[in-house]
Amino acid sequence: MAIPVSELQKINPSSIIELFELELVTALHGVNTIYRFHAGSNLDANGELIWKGNTYQRFPVEADGFEYTGNGQLPRPKIRVSNILGTITNILLTVNATTAGNDLNGAKLTRIRTLARYIDDANFDGGSNPYGTPDTTAEFPQEIYYLDRKVTENRDVVEWELAAAFDLAGVRAPKRQCINNRCQWVYRGTECGYSGAPIADENDVLLDGVTDSAEAVAYYAAKAAYEATVKPLEDATTALNSASNTLNGASGTWYRAESRYSKGSGSDYYVRGPRYTTLGYGSGTYEGIWNGSSVSLGDTYRRGALRATDAYNRYGSGSYSWFEIERWYYDASAVSSAQSAYNSALSAYNTAKSNYDSAKSAMDSAFDTWKTSPPYAGQLDAVGDVCGKRLSSCKLRFGELAELPFGAFPGIGTFFT
Repeated sequence: MAIPVSELQKINPSSIIELFELELVTALHGVNTIYRFHAGSNLDANGELIWKGNTYQRFPVEADGFEYTGNGQLPRPKIRVSNILGTITNILLTVNATTAGNDLNGAKLTRIRTLARYIDDANFDGGSNPYGTPDTTAEFPQEIYYLDRKVTENRDVVEWELAAAFDLAGVRAPKRQCINNRCQWVYRGTECGYSGAPIADENDVLLDGVTDSAEAVAYYAAKAAYEATVKPLEDATTALNSASNTLNGASGTWYRAESRYSKGSGSDYYVRGPRYTTLGYGSGTYEGIWNGSSVSLGDTYRRGALRATDAYNRYGSGSYSWFEIERWYYDASAVSSAQSAYNSALSAYNTAKSNYDSAKSAMDSAFDTWKTSPPYAGQLDAVGDVCGKRLSSCKLRFGELAELPFGAFPGIGTFFT
């Protein structure tokens, strides 16, 4: 989650913790590794800081220029890292030996910021954060840049200029044209992913089928049989859900038949509450009596209103609480009727589901047979199997609610045809 605004608006908010991750990749730098560091004061003897279980080493670093301006230009921050011990130079020498002077260009730098109250308990003595409650999801939006140019390298400091991913030299955005209302993939190609039977022509008009081969005829006959089972299964599912809701309602609806209270008359009706004494003795259970006999408290017999409190003087002063006892019931006739209706609906659903599964299996088998027959490719052309390159064309082939297997359109625009 984002940092709560209320936390930032406090008179004395928690300190901001700034972390950096520098990621090198084999393709650019000959090595695949991540350096994690921070420039803040140490929170333990080692100067390490732990965030989301990852350890960030304390290292002299200074970064600025992340602010956005209103002139349309992207920020190009700079990061300066201490080189007193030659640590950065050694890394550069290792990388440059493999990449012929890459200077870490293209390395990914992620700037992470959170508040001290949210960092891991492991940062503090005693294993508990004294500033607040750790929350690894509480952070400012991460800022991702790439090392674009080494500005300075000397015995004291190494400085790089950073750039956003699409602000690097030679990179254009978007990398391919984005069209909101028309798919760019090749129909039945790798990106499209559709390999099913012919469905419609380029105007999304459903095809009636072909009679060029016995395999095609068999498939379309099986397809028609399958489609005839879809609506009965939908209706059976709706009826079963309705019957289930009715049964649950009947079974779960209890009615209070009566409430009784009497004690000491020979035919007692009451609930006696737990007994407590000043010496710590007592019973933590309720006792139900109905018509002089003990009953279990639950759905049928329940505790009612408090009627009396009696002193209890054994082993110290204490008391009992006495309550009315209520008898509840539900309509067994209504439950029986609902159960019968549910059983009938379940039987109808099982029949419809079996018919559906059998028809789908037969259709899939017929299609597999057709696909492996030599005339299949020619028959696709013969029946006019052409994609209309619209969202409606995808729905016909992949289904109304299926996730589309590609990312060009329809994610570009708001309105589709």
